[in-house]
Amino acid sequence: MADLARGRDDVDYFARRWLGIVGGGHPGQVEWWRIANERAEDGWRPKYLTTVVSSGNQAGKTLGMAVLAFHHTFYKRGQKPARLGDRGDLERALRATYEWYHLGIQQETAELVFYEFVRLLTGAHPAQRGQGCPLIDTFGPIVQWDRKFRGEYPWIVFRPEFGGGQIHFRTTQEKAKALLGKFMHGISFDEAAFELYLREIYQEVLNLRRLATGGPLHFISTPTEGHNDFYDLWQAGNEENPNRDPQFISRRMSTRDNVGFGLSAADFEAILRQQDEYLVPQNIDGHFIEGRTAFFSSASVEAAFEASLPPEAAPEAQHRYVQAVDPGLAHDATAVVTLDYSQRPWRGVRVKRMSGHQQLPGIVNMVREGHLLYSQGSFSTTIVDSTGLGGKLFKQEFSVIKPLRTFDFAGTKAKKLELLSDLKAALDRGDLKLPRGGIWETVRRQLLGYKLDDKNIEQDFVMSLAMGVRHASRNSLSTLSNPTFDFFASGE
Repeated sequence: MADLARGRDDVDYFARRWLGIVGGGHPGQVEWWRIANERAEDGWRPKYLTTVVSSGNQAGKTLGMAVLAFHHTFYKRGQKPARLGDRGDLERALRATYEWYHLGIQQETAELVFYEFVRLLTGAHPAQRGQGCPLIDTFGPIVQWDRKFRGEYPWIVFRPEFGGGQIHFRTTQEKAKALLGKFMHGISFDEAAFELYLREIYQEVLNLRRLATGGPLHFISTPTEGHNDFYDLWQAGNEENPNRDPQFISRRMSTRDNVGFGLSAADFEAILRQQDEYLVPQNIDGHFIEGRTAFFSSASVEAAFEASLPPEAAPEAQHRYVQAVDPGLAHDATAVVTLDYSQRPWRGVRVKRMSGHQQLPGIVNMVREGHLLYSQGSFSTTIVDSTGLGGKLFKQEFSVIKPLRTFDFAGTKAKKLELLSDLKAALDRGDLKLPRGGIWETVRRQLLGYKLDDKNIEQDFVMSLAMGVRHASRNSLSTLSNPTFDFFASGE
């Protein structure tokens, strides 16, 4: 029993002693298990509610997740343990439900960990080197895996005398709607970087599934080229990030760690030889690399966003403001960005977005409200994208706003490229500072993900910001001693 008790606090020891993994995990796996198993001051709640691991390919992700999910479910980590010597409290702890959910971007991806469980429990896993599974050899068939939940999904169930914990395997397809309403005591998510709606699923589904349990959520994935939602989650736990969430923690796990464990040196060298050199930091070492098609420098974009700036700043007397509008109707969103360009660096002071089925009067009122707000003792200009029929209609409706300027993207591609190049130059020079957090994060993600072949990608904030920067760069940056309004201003 002392060996079982020791395994609760040492996942690597549990893997060696009770799952029969010869030599235990490799350094990357052991570090992940360590931080995932750290406890808060009360000794039983997780210290880190969310861990994010950016991993190389063939770095031992599947085995690492299988061991972590099995260990936490076996010991019911995150639930208050029974008091020593109190049989009644022991029965309470044994009867308590515990349901772990392992997720994948497809059902087949999630089931990879299920089959890893089966190999471990039957003593057939290569990491056991033919020595079997000590847990099953000692206590018998304490786990059932040959039944399916509702006859459809793979299912791991512990016998009641071993806590009765369960491990489910599901997909996040259709924005994980099938997971709504479930209580989850722990969650692991494989290849999260490839989930197109990761942030939405995290915020609206997964985070709330553990609200009543206080359970952990563990993300792991090989990163994809470019910066996406998985990158943002990893940064939230990056210990070098001054704005890090203290209950997030992130790690990298390199394929190199797995050499001599699940991967031979010869196989590793073969993989490395066939890998494009620029992809090695990403696919082998788990680093995030900038997409080759990205238009804006990720370093310049990240430097432009500052947590110290308020998400919305009140108008200041004698300042110059430009409100740039990328209008949309029906299913196109309307994006509005307001900049204070009184002096460099120009500052983002307000951002608004209206999406879904929009009515033209509502859009006009939103834009007019922002224009009037920043016209109080200061000078505010509104600039609107007037491209196409819709833009011409908007220009007519916005005529109540003065001064009003327009920008028409129609014509050559060079015109749009010039506009975007102005924005890129402003970012690279450090001429633009924007708030971090809230809806400004959508602006940031659009900038990081923008490419010149911009079909089927969100770009409304990029275009709004580009119009605002163009106006700022072509107008005087001095403050006004006596702000006046030109009611007859025309388009640029």
